[in-house]
Amino acid sequence: MKKERPVNLDLTTIKMQPAAHASIMHRVAGVITVFAIGILLWALSLSLSSAEGFAQVKSLLDGVFFKLIIIGIISAILYHLLAGVRHLLMDMGHFEEKGSGIASAKFVIALWIILTIVAGVGLW
Repeated sequence: MKKERPVNLDLTTIKMQPAAHASIMHRVAGVITVFAIGILLWALSLSLSSAEGFAQVKSLLDGVFFKLIIIGIISAILYHLLAGVRHLLMDMGHFEEKGSGIASAKFVIALWIILTIVAGVGLW
């Protein structure tokens, strides 16, 4: 039996396509979104509990640290939504070829960056 496979595969030499990056980032954004639900529900619960709770959440939103957390949450939700639409289109038979798959992945990543910047500017 002739083994032509590499024995010690050096993962640092493998160049992944943008579609692979888009798929991995979609999964990461999904995990971040799951954890973000807890933060958002806590803030909503606190703000609806009393006038003091609302003032506390409002003061948190005025701080830089909490704004960065919210921008991160918005960014994860935006990316997960955009990549999810891309995956739905792929399930319908679009962007299945290598060239169009790479182009759609680049488009989703570029649109995500633009929308994150717009959301960040709007939040700040």
